[in-house]
Amino acid sequence: MADANNKKQGSSGGVRVWVEPRVCLHDASTSIKFHSYAHYRSDDNGTVDVEQSEAIGGTYTGVFPAGLFSSLKEFPYNYTRLQKDDPTTPWMMTLVVHKDHLTLENSVVSEGLTTMMLERYIMAPGVRREPVVHERVRGSIFFPAGPGPYPAVIDIFGVSGGLKEYRASMLASKGFACLAIAYFKYDDLPKFIKTLDLEYFEEAVEYILQQPGVIPDRCGVLCSSKGANPGLAMGIYLQKVTAVVSIGGRLIGDMTLTFRGQELWKSVELDPGCCHIDEQNIITFNESAVKKIYVHDHPSMPPCENAPEDTYFLLIAGDDDEIHTKIDIIAMTHRMKLHGRQSHCRAVIYPGVGHIIEPPYNTYASHTTHNFGHRNLIFKWGGGAWGTCKAQEDNWQNMRRFLEIHVRDRSEWFQQFMGRTRGDNKCEALHH
Repeated sequence: MADANNKKQGSSGGVRVWVEPRVCLHDASTSIKFHSYAHYRSDDNGTVDVEQSEAIGGTYTGVFPAGLFSSLKEFPYNYTRLQKDDPTTPWMMTLVVHKDHLTLENSVVSEGLTTMMLERYIMAPGVRREPVVHERVRGSIFFPAGPGPYPAVIDIFGVSGGLKEYRASMLASKGFACLAIAYFKYDDLPKFIKTLDLEYFEEAVEYILQQPGVIPDRCGVLCSSKGANPGLAMGIYLQKVTAVVSIGGRLIGDMTLTFRGQELWKSVELDPGCCHIDEQNIITFNESAVKKIYVHDHPSMPPCENAPEDTYFLLIAGDDDEIHTKIDIIAMTHRMKLHGRQSHCRAVIYPGVGHIIEPPYNTYASHTTHNFGHRNLIFKWGGGAWGTCKAQEDNWQNMRRFLEIHVRDRSEWFQQFMGRTRGDNKCEALHH
């Protein structure tokens, strides 16, 4: 990672140097800078290899190749979550290597031994992005490079609202047509919602399945946090949704959900005893109190056992999630078992991981601030950078394979398409 020009003589007779690499990422949309740093001792050649070298201090310790990126944090710290607003442009990061070990405050104002600009692209070459204003649906759709056919996925985020596109762009880079949708705090959509109409999401499903190059008979859903409540409803009530991935999903939601004039389930307001807000507006949740509410037979628990026979659910959470969404997952898997549908519901709970599980190598977020109209609240999410990074890697592979199986491979339309393609290739070979 670093070759040091200013070197010290080590006790073994080799050349050693104490160095500190620091990464600074500038968020152009907010003028906020995010920093991370680590303390290393170079080898006898004056080199630090983060694949093998052990960090002995800084924002992380130990052998952690992605540590400088996974531990990026706003400086000065103000509970801001780092997310990519425009996935069509790369992350721009400045890597600075310092001699000796400094505090973050000192390294920020130090020029260092050497500086390099790093670019990280999250959207592959050839991926197409198109804004979506279709009937009520607002969002952006991403198509992979090449003619298709592509499996379709709807991407739904949580409590922060607005439109988040980076996850959809990364899925499109791996062969999915992905529609990132907003459902509040965006464009002409409401700023705050208490009631949500499932027909809005049905319109999104029909829209993506009508796009050229998209497998037209099946659709997957990727949802997280607050978005899991409508996400699971899509799997239950929309025939063409055959796979739902929920990450840190709050399955019993704070929104009343309706569909074609009928109320599916009511919103659930947390009892004041379930949470505590301190003088800094940091909210914490009482696990034992939450357990009493989030039970398998709660009237507002989505009835996933009523989903069509070919619909499957993948429920993901961290066991150190400070809002305790693993309780939702345990309740749901128990419910599915009671109804003999356990084979349709797979649960993954990552040890030592908090609420937020992003695509690989995105920054670990310990806290974030959210506006609820009358006040800003700071959520503590739990987990740590190293465990979260490992969970990101594992989950990214698992959920992609899950979506490939249940949206692409089990599609009758796709199997017929592949049969025709194989037949055409066979005829062409015989002709030659």
